Amino acid sequence: MLKRSLMVCALLVPGTLAADEISGDWCAPDGQMLTIKGSRVVAPSGIETDGQYSRHRYQFVMPEGGHDAGVTVVIRQLSEEEALVSFGEGAPVSWTRCRDVTS
Repeated sequence: MLKRSLMVCALLVPGTLAADEISGDWCAPDGQMLTIKGSRVVAPSGIETDGQYSRHRYQFVMPEGGHDAGVTVVIRQLSEEEALVSFGEGAPVSWTRCRDVTS
């Protein structure tokens, strides 16, 4: 009963349902960045392209003219702040939400 009550309370908190979706800026440990905007993505090369979007998963092919052109990228969101990103057959790497840095 307590578990159900907590779940209901979490659903009633404003912003809870919309808070966790894959759209936004994602940063890799090596400094790469990508931005997902619905069905569009700005690849680490800076080139914008289309992909296959769902709330917690995104897949696209690296666009021509950039590094890794033609490689399929799969992004699986694990939490609001973390996603696993795979380039082709490579091992998934943990990426996090990008943070603004102010001086």
